[in-house]
Amino acid sequence: MADLSSNAAALVPSTYLNVILRNLEPALAGRVLQDMGLPQTGLEGLQEAVSLGQLQTAIVSLRRLIGDDWHLQVIHRLNLFAHGSLGMAAATSCNMDAAISVLERFITVRAPFVRLVRRLEQGECILQVVDETGLGQNWRDMLEIVMLGIQSLLEQVHGAPLYEAQMSFAWPAPPYRQVLEAQVQGVLVFAATEHSIVMPQSWLERSSPMHELAMHQAALSRVEAEFEAMASQITVTSRVRHALLAAPEHVPLLSEIASSQHVAPRTLIRRLKREGSSYQQVLQQVRKQRAIELLSEPTLTVKQVSYLLGYKDPSNFGRAFAQWVGQSPGAYRKGLRRK
Repeated sequence: MADLSSNAAALVPSTYLNVILRNLEPALAGRVLQDMGLPQTGLEGLQEAVSLGQLQTAIVSLRRLIGDDWHLQVIHRLNLFAHGSLGMAAATSCNMDAAISVLERFITVRAPFVRLVRRLEQGECILQVVDETGLGQNWRDMLEIVMLGIQSLLEQVHGAPLYEAQMSFAWPAPPYRQVLEAQVQGVLVFAATEHSIVMPQSWLERSSPMHELAMHQAALSRVEAEFEAMASQITVTSRVRHALLAAPEHVPLLSEIASSQHVAPRTLIRRLKREGSSYQQVLQQVRKQRAIELLSEPTLTVKQVSYLLGYKDPSNFGRAFAQWVGQSPGAYRKGLRRK
């Protein structure tokens, strides 16, 4: 994924836009294409990817032609098949935990403008949806589409509507709040501290009625291939983060990640520096995320958590965690218990 926060030329898949435009009247679809600077001869000419700037233009055009709730009028068209191999790999996972892992690793295949961060708190699983564009409410249509899409996929895995879940948005309630409420299965919250979907932690291990091993493995292979094909459009920082998240029980060294990407370690260091990042910076971000998840697991000791995160000396983990959150791992865990 390119640096979406500052690059209107960054490419994003046109899959969802294609589905949306195909369900509009031809004249309306033609006007949207015209506003995007594309030929009005039909959607057959729509490329597999469009620029972020073109997608923004399409959103403005759709709001003007249909209304601010345009996306909620067509969201029902984005079924399981619209999510492609990503949707099939997630929906056919053995349980909710595995499905969320698939989404965390591969959501950029369909929505490279978001990043998912999972954490466990007070008996709840919180799936934070991080907007990578920096566009805020100007991008709310696509964020709402993505979050409703995630809800739909998790419903398949859960085998029932997510009535006990909560969907939160960091912006104030829009004028079409009631229309959005009709689409959200659980509680809907606005003006929250983050965009997120919250569900009971107990759901994570519940077996999925959609699970079929051969189908899951086939879909997973396809989405992995799609992810690799997008490599040229994905930042080096994102690739390093993905490699670290993909190995929860082993922290890959910079040299191992470089080898997997077929470059020399010095080349990887140089490319990360060009993006204003580094291996250690990404590693600490991932370690912080994983530490918060693992400390929520009462069966793991702090020492075990430190080893899982790649620390040979637990005291080093303690000092790092204190820098991240302002308290020791033990104090943080006690705080979770009191809550």
